[in-house]
Amino acid sequence: MKNSIKAKITLGLTVIFIISGILLNIFIRQIFTSNLEKSIKSTMSDLMKSSREVIVSNINNDKTQFDEQALYKSISKVVGSSVIGNYYQYELRDTKGKVVDSNIIDEMSELLEKGTSSALEGRAVINIKYSEEDAIGILSYPIYSDSKFIGIINIASSFSDIYADNIKTINMITRIEIGIFVFIFTAAYLFASSMIKPILTLTKQVQSVEEGNYDGNIEIKSKDEIGILIKEFMLMKDKIKDQIETINKEKEKVEKLEKVRREFFNNVTHELKTPLTAISGYSQMLLQNRTEDEEFKHRAEERIYLESERLHKLVLDLIEVSKGTLFLEEDKIQIEVDKLLGDVCSDMKIKADKYFVSINKNIAEGKVFGQQRKLQQLFINLVDNAIKYSFKGSTIYVTGKKIENAYEIKVKNTGKPIDENIYNRIFEPFIKGKDEVEKGSSGLGLYICSEIVKEHEGQITIENGNEITVKVEIPLVK
Repeated sequence: MKNSIKAKITLGLTVIFIISGILLNIFIRQIFTSNLEKSIKSTMSDLMKSSREVIVSNINNDKTQFDEQALYKSISKVVGSSVIGNYYQYELRDTKGKVVDSNIIDEMSELLEKGTSSALEGRAVINIKYSEEDAIGILSYPIYSDSKFIGIINIASSFSDIYADNIKTINMITRIEIGIFVFIFTAAYLFASSMIKPILTLTKQVQSVEEGNYDGNIEIKSKDEIGILIKEFMLMKDKIKDQIETINKEKEKVEKLEKVRREFFNNVTHELKTPLTAISGYSQMLLQNRTEDEEFKHRAEERIYLESERLHKLVLDLIEVSKGTLFLEEDKIQIEVDKLLGDVCSDMKIKADKYFVSINKNIAEGKVFGQQRKLQQLFINLVDNAIKYSFKGSTIYVTGKKIENAYEIKVKNTGKPIDENIYNRIFEPFIKGKDEVEKGSSGLGLYICSEIVKEHEGQITIENGNEITVKVEIPLVK
């Protein structure tokens, strides 16, 4: 925390404001003190002029010859009554500086002696004594009569009211300074915090990205350099996130493709090997035995034919898979899917009759954008599977209707539930049931169906159970 920008700015502002406040307060105090002293000295100077004139005038007008004691007594009477009255304290000293008459308290003795020393040298001085609640001015000046030095007058006056007002004003200004300092400091602190907050948020976001979390977001409110920095960082973060997601997806695709490639190769090898082995075995037996057994010849010829047909069908399916994988796309057109699906159901009725099942169709109008040959192949495979795996005497229900932005096709038949292991991998190539109805099945039918649906940006799902429902959704023409 102590090394953060916020702490440094706060500390810097605190030091600057404190030093500035102290210097300003000292300067203001000096100004007020200087003004106070000027006021005290001006008042005491006026007092010196008026008192001196009265004293000298009174001495000169008195024709009676006084001795020294009588003179000082006369001066004391004049000063105490008519010159300063009850508002000032005074002290009268002789020509040697000795106190003749005084009503000044002893606390001022130091300044009185200092003023007396100056007066003995013929100079008038004003000294000021400060206490916690008062400022006292002390006037010291020599008295002359006919150019003759006859004594010294020390006059003291309290300026407590002026001093109190001065202190009150200074304290009020100090409080105002403190208030202004607190306000400015708080405003500066909040302003600095508001400026630093985006940086702190950005720092946390950088740390989050460093830990691999790219989902965080920062709301950009400012358009200054910090706002631009945050905006550029968010763009960079999003690009990095997209690139990482792309890399991960490509990695998953490569891993999945490699797995599928290995399984596909192993399955193709096995599927091709089985019919070839049978064909080769019966051919060798016919060539080597050259038997006259017509029944064996007929059985061998039949097996060779059936396995050749199976091999032929497998090769055709592999070609279709290759087309789907390599995406050898035919032209896409608007297709009346209800008509195409209805024609397929009508064509498959012959095979349904052979398996002693019936087809019930309920197909609404709808148009999709796609490849007619592939959609026809999709519908044939779905209906063909339903026929082969339905119980005798049951009914296959084929429905088609619009749902929101797609056309939904359902093919439902009644038969044995699909084995769980087969069901979990139903759309993978070469997945076949253990009790195949048709021995020539390659296990590629539903895989081809899945690929066709993907090419048309649709979805295919199978609901398992005593009633098996295959559901296909293909986007409608926009």
